[in-house]
Amino acid sequence: MKLDRQTDFPAHQIVKLHVEPQNLQGKTIVITGGNSGLGLASAKSIAKMNPSKLILACRNLDTAAEAVEAIKADGFDAVEVWQLDQSSYANVKAFAKKYNESGLDLDVLLANAGVLPGKPAGKPGLNADGNEEILATNHMGAALLALELLPSIRRTAAKAKDNQLPRIIIVASDVHYWAELPAAKEEGNIIKTMNSEKTWSNVLDRYMDSKLLNVFFANELANKLKQSNVPEDKKIVVTSCNPGLCMSAEDAANPNHPIPAPLREIARDYTEGCKTHVFTTVDPSVNKPGQFVFYSNCAPLETADITLGKDGDVLRERVWRDTLEVLGVTEQQYQI
Repeated sequence: MKLDRQTDFPAHQIVKLHVEPQNLQGKTIVITGGNSGLGLASAKSIAKMNPSKLILACRNLDTAAEAVEAIKADGFDAVEVWQLDQSSYANVKAFAKKYNESGLDLDVLLANAGVLPGKPAGKPGLNADGNEEILATNHMGAALLALELLPSIRRTAAKAKDNQLPRIIIVASDVHYWAELPAAKEEGNIIKTMNSEKTWSNVLDRYMDSKLLNVFFANELANKLKQSNVPEDKKIVVTSCNPGLCMSAEDAANPNHPIPAPLREIARDYTEGCKTHVFTTVDPSVNKPGQFVFYSNCAPLETADITLGKDGDVLRERVWRDTLEVLGVTEQQYQI
């Protein structure tokens, strides 16, 4: 589908959202980027539903400690911080190794962490692995984390009731409807091409491309798990969600922010914007293994035209292959 910037997008932004509270006793939930913004707002909302354990996976341990105190102040104590820098593939692997060896269940991975540098121009630097920063954090790191945590998710799926299956939620955005992904028009690996000056235009365009890659990857991961020979994989839900445009009051007032001023005026605050995050985390209707669903405004929504039809299938599979190639991993090592 298409999402018109002048009509559809503002109409989507003013929809008031509702999440029916659920009892999360016995559930362990990991939220990446849970120390601020949408991640923290999601954590606060989910904490009120009393999960057995809430883990904030964060890069900045100082702000994460403040987030924990804020959540505990609301009366929920079963929250802790694990260090995670999603822009570093070595760090992602170390986090997953620690988690898999902990023996903890993983009922929900809410892959929320992402970056949109608050500067209108200037190419961000490369991460230690040689990938552009926005691409590395928003897409590559999230993809690697989901794959590396499969042992814990499978362990949870093996004993899960059919109506309470574990979920992998990769947070995307409605900006994926406007992404053009110029790297896909070039021959060769899409990810490698995106590291070059040739396909760089500005921060916002790169952010939109990264969110499109999120949708492609989540969709293909759902397909791979459905086709997997590992029995537990048939009991894993993979989905993606869109919070809408959300900003702090400080960011909305920043004249140098890459989001245009007219759009900043209709941005949601984080408390409202996190509701689709929370919906996909807790709502029983999301319990649909073997099929990919994109959620926006707490309801299913068709993804962008570029993801649909035969051309969409070809591009999705290419994004999957190219992502794994650059990460230096294979389907075989994850048994998918």
